[in-house]
Amino acid sequence: MACLAMAAHRIETQRWVRGLALLAKLQRPNGSVPVSSQVSSPCWTTSLAVLAWTMSGFAAGRRYRAQIEKAADWLITTRGRRLPPRRDVFGHDRTLQAWPWVEGTHSWLEPTAYAVLALRASDKADHPRRHDGFRVIWDRMLPGGGWNYGNTRVLANTLRPFPATTGIALTALAGEPKDSRVDASIAYLSGELPRIRSPFTLSWALIGLTSQNVRPAEAASWLAQCAARSVQQQPNPLEDALLLLADIPSCPLTKVTDGDTRGED
Repeated sequence: MACLAMAAHRIETQRWVRGLALLAKLQRPNGSVPVSSQVSSPCWTTSLAVLAWTMSGFAAGRRYRAQIEKAADWLITTRGRRLPPRRDVFGHDRTLQAWPWVEGTHSWLEPTAYAVLALRASDKADHPRRHDGFRVIWDRMLPGGGWNYGNTRVLANTLRPFPATTGIALTALAGEPKDSRVDASIAYLSGELPRIRSPFTLSWALIGLTSQNVRPAEAASWLAQCAARSVQQQPNPLEDALLLLADIPSCPLTKVTDGDTRGED
């Protein structure tokens, strides 16, 4: 995420180039990129590595083409575990297969959304696996709009949406044919945002709305307030990166950059 943020703002060019190289070093022979150099799994972060490589300019995409292809192939072959239907307990369709947090386990919303974005970025927008991801995203949408971690109902209880994961899901759906179901989620986020100043939550919510071309006019003010609080606390690279990405008035996660090659050669 730090590589994405620096690339989107064209700052610290050599540092983001070193970051991309580190991701390539972490990549395993099967194409996956684990969460840490200390472990071989889980590898849900493979999708974020693809986004970093593809969205850091044309030269980076060309240089890491082999890594991108291997990572995309791993995503295509990785599936969440199918579970028997339990409509009496769970509201979502447990037989659908998208992407899990940990290989061999059930599919969840956030890793599925990241994989959908990664396949689009790696020129595999029409692959059937990406459409598997869309099916899970729509299936996990809550009745009144929005998403949480990926459950809709447990026993008799309909669960509540979360602003951050709603923003992540909307980002994954950006560019798809207009669907009225998105409007309820946009309305939910628009109602929640004025009171949110958590960097992670505010950033993803704004990224999601921006990806749907409904960026609030107050976005810059909200981000400035959030950043002012953040600099008074211990540094958090993930939150800083998300704030930088949310600050861009066009969503940087849904398109490949235009070929600026500074610092890549």
